[in-house]
Amino acid sequence: MCGRLPFSDSRGWRAVLVVTACLAAPAASALAAPAAISVPRWQPHDFAFRSKARPDNPFLVPFSATVRGPDGVEFTTLGFFDGDGTWKIRLAPAAEGAWSLVTRSEVPDLDNQRVAFTCVANAHPSVHGALRIDPKHPRHFVFEDGTRCFPMGYECDWLWALDVDDPKLGTLQPFLDRLSGSGFNFILLNAYAHDCGWRKGSTGEDDFGPPPKYAWLGSNDAPDHGRFNLDYWRHYDRVIEATWRRGIVAHVMIKVYNKMVRWPAPASAEDDLYFRWLVARYAAFPNLTWDFSKEAHNEKDLAYKINRFRLLRQCDPYRRLVTNHDDDAAYDAGAYDGVLDYRSDQQHSSWHATILAQRARRAWPVVNVEFGYEHGPKGPGDKTYGVVQSPEEVCRRAWEICMAGGYCAYYYTYTAWDVIRPADNPPGYAYFKRLRDFFESTAYWLLEPADDLVSEGYCLADPGREYVAFVNRAGPFTLNLAGLKEPLGAEWYQPLSGRRVEAGRLAAGEHRLTPPDGWENQPVVLHVGRRP
Repeated sequence: MCGRLPFSDSRGWRAVLVVTACLAAPAASALAAPAAISVPRWQPHDFAFRSKARPDNPFLVPFSATVRGPDGVEFTTLGFFDGDGTWKIRLAPAAEGAWSLVTRSEVPDLDNQRVAFTCVANAHPSVHGALRIDPKHPRHFVFEDGTRCFPMGYECDWLWALDVDDPKLGTLQPFLDRLSGSGFNFILLNAYAHDCGWRKGSTGEDDFGPPPKYAWLGSNDAPDHGRFNLDYWRHYDRVIEATWRRGIVAHVMIKVYNKMVRWPAPASAEDDLYFRWLVARYAAFPNLTWDFSKEAHNEKDLAYKINRFRLLRQCDPYRRLVTNHDDDAAYDAGAYDGVLDYRSDQQHSSWHATILAQRARRAWPVVNVEFGYEHGPKGPGDKTYGVVQSPEEVCRRAWEICMAGGYCAYYYTYTAWDVIRPADNPPGYAYFKRLRDFFESTAYWLLEPADDLVSEGYCLADPGREYVAFVNRAGPFTLNLAGLKEPLGAEWYQPLSGRRVEAGRLAAGEHRLTPPDGWENQPVVLHVGRRP
């Protein structure tokens, strides 16, 4: 059974137990006696139900709950087996008030179990509810509580491979703190990946391919796709919870076609089981978005991909955002119009022009999540993959993308794939933090591409109110501010250093502008009409 919470009615809850249930933080659940319990809004919460039944395969036992909440909200959510005769319903409250659930199962002692629960206010400063598309500005994102989101992506496919035997996540926690402190609020990771062809096998202690735990029982050579490795997924719970606590969006790529994974046969019962398992276990996390697959163009069966998207929609009552990485032919043909929520691309040239064309095709957010790979600290020869760029070049490309109204994600050669050095502090961390900080100092959701206003480089404008001009290398250029009702303050900005220099006030008309002395051969930004 799958249910769906209407898009406009995503709500939240906390619990008062009427029957045996489990109440805990998302990553660590323990059985508790019935008690009055409060669960903050948007906090994933587990209710656990014990059964004396011992089915041949407990992962195949149908288990779900009908949930009712304030304002007549009603939906069905999937549950999951979590070992030791225990099945769980994981819920995330999204509206304060009284709620209830009733379980449904073919197993008698799992059926018709009733729980009443209460949601209280969210007090976590980093938690803002689900990520949504801004209905007023559909090329941009907004959180459920109205907080704006300028996604600054970070690719770490094997993030979950860290600390698999350490429940305290002694390595992963400080790594996430470093990323969050560097402005990254949107992490791309695989649900599972096995190994990389360019770093095949374990080449050192920092090489996690093949990973230390496998997602299913069996092995990648001989998998049992009908049974999941609970140790793996309990650890994955802790990883997703760690991102949630920091307000980091987890962009979960359900499949990947170039990381040596032996997947269930497409559209098979085992494939359905895998997709339902992910929804049952992770859809309650409000910081999650679904991605069918990294490099999804490698899956040639479009009907199969559409089928998977429909399955996600059918089973996910929260309607988390859904995208598909790097499937240009299908996107450009309109196959995903009305099916997906935003476009995820991989583009290694013509960064600015490509985003402009993709935005012109459809009014939704466009994210180039893969466009450059920063080399290691020893220079261009220090790499895990065959292609790298300098930190400055990767940053410059990111600015070209953002100046077209798109969003971007960062790659570092020693954390992007199966080789992970979480203690590294590459220059790109500072560069990308400055990029995000700059755009969050603007009303970026109101700015539209207006390259015709500048003689060189690129321009974003909210005409008459705010302008951002960017040139790849400092040099004179003209900016047309025709139609201004009053002069606006202007400021020069150097993206690599973060240096700012006042540029006076600019009145209506065309201006010949020269960046500050000493900024030659560096990218330069002019911000006009800066808001406090």
